[in-house]
Amino acid sequence: MATKRELAALDKAAARIDERERLPAGPPRTEPRPKRGPNTARGKAASSRNAIKHGLRSGVPVIPHFESFEEWEEFRDEIITSYAPEGRLETELAVTCASILWRKRRVANYETEMTAHHLDDIPEDMNLTASYGELIGVPRELSLSDEKLQEQVSRRMLATRDHMERVIRYESHLHRLWVQTHHELEALQTHRKGGRPSPLARFDVMQSRASGL
Repeated sequence: MATKRELAALDKAAARIDERERLPAGPPRTEPRPKRGPNTARGKAASSRNAIKHGLRSGVPVIPHFESFEEWEEFRDEIITSYAPEGRLETELAVTCASILWRKRRVANYETEMTAHHLDDIPEDMNLTASYGELIGVPRELSLSDEKLQEQVSRRMLATRDHMERVIRYESHLHRLWVQTHHELEALQTHRKGGRPSPLARFDVMQSRASGL
């Protein structure tokens, strides 16, 4: 049963609620005005520089803090120079080729990093195996032998099946994009020089899951 003090507190709370409901409604809330960006050319240029300063470079295939913008720009310029494009369209296609090749390098780096992580985990995994083996009577030195170490290294020199399939799919996708873009650029340059561009031979480099890869 509630005490008199508790009942009095409930009465006061109810009275406050009734009083609040009887108060007239305040003025309608107005929606906040949307923030507007800079209007002048100088302001827009400053805003663009701020975006670059914070790593928000639109259209650049660089992961901030993990990849170098300067290295990308050097890589891109070398690829463009190797294609020797003329005009805006050829230059855009050359930049696209550079972007695709840059992302293909990232795939190779991903595969290397995943393999390195698997190899780095060997000592901890072997110690856990040795600790479990001791519980069932397997000598610790047997679980930590050089033979067991070499066995673990051999097993982990390649990434896991899931990671390998991901690498193969993505790398094949990028390769097809590069072949198509490269051919389009080559055809444009051949036509500009008065030649007859060769047709693009299309083929699928992706192997089916049934192949066992």
